[in-house]
Amino acid sequence: MWIETIIMPREDSEPYVPSPQRDRSRFVKSSAEESRALRDAVLRFLSAHQLVDAVKWMSEPGFLPIITIHCTELALMKLRDAAEFVVGCAAPVETYPALVSPQPTVAPAVLLPAMPVFEPRL
Repeated sequence: MWIETIIMPREDSEPYVPSPQRDRSRFVKSSAEESRALRDAVLRFLSAHQLVDAVKWMSEPGFLPIITIHCTELALMKLRDAAEFVVGCAAPVETYPALVSPQPTVAPAVLLPAMPVFEPRL
């Protein structure tokens, strides 16, 4: 069974300090670099623990330090045990088709005879 797993870097809790205003282009660049570094760290971890075959799919880095992977339960357990990541899971991947299966389309002409039933009665 493949499980969609969401991975974030573990952070020490610190008091909230508002960040200074920064140029957005530098922010986007630093965010992308942080996301790439997280993905590389996850790949190194998977390789070091011989779990590369336990991952079916991995998201590309974006602007948030979050990586989504489809992995086995063993890989999920090992990643959860790792001190450098915070790992959660959404649902087994096999459940998604049932959740997002395409709905059949119905032509409006077919629904017209049923309209009087749905109209409010006075």
